[in-house]
Amino acid sequence: MTTGTFLTPIWDYGWLAGDDVEFPPAASDRELLERYVSSPAFHTSFIPSDRDETGIHGPFIADRIVASDFVPLKESALGEYLAALLYSTEWDSPASAEQFAAVLGQLRKPFAQGMRCFLLRFDESRSDLHHDWGFALTVFREFLFLGRRPGVIARFVIGYD
Repeated sequence: MTTGTFLTPIWDYGWLAGDDVEFPPAASDRELLERYVSSPAFHTSFIPSDRDETGIHGPFIADRIVASDFVPLKESALGEYLAALLYSTEWDSPASAEQFAAVLGQLRKPFAQGMRCFLLRFDESRSDLHHDWGFALTVFREFLFLGRRPGVIARFVIGYD
């Protein structure tokens, strides 16, 4: 079950989406991540679509991602990680200082609540993992925060479509 979706705009077609995904309490972070990857909540493109999404996750074929593909990310690494993405010279117009601050602020809130972050180690550059229209997401970064309440994952995705 997912609850509380919100959207923060970045760039012209870029966004930060966030929601909570709830499961029964798990004995460990790894078990909770495994529940997530095997759940219906995992099967979504994160963009409005009338297509069948049962086999996809963002731009990826869902069954090519496993729980161990979510790796820990420390808060101390977050700012540098986001700056490399949002201020990249690859963009015609990088994120503004206000957009960067809004995204950074949203992603720092869970850390301030003592949550642990796991980052999907794959990003949009892994075209070998894409489904047939996965190229539509030219940016895809997923952050999962655990530890606020047993069984709850706070999920954030930075996307550009």
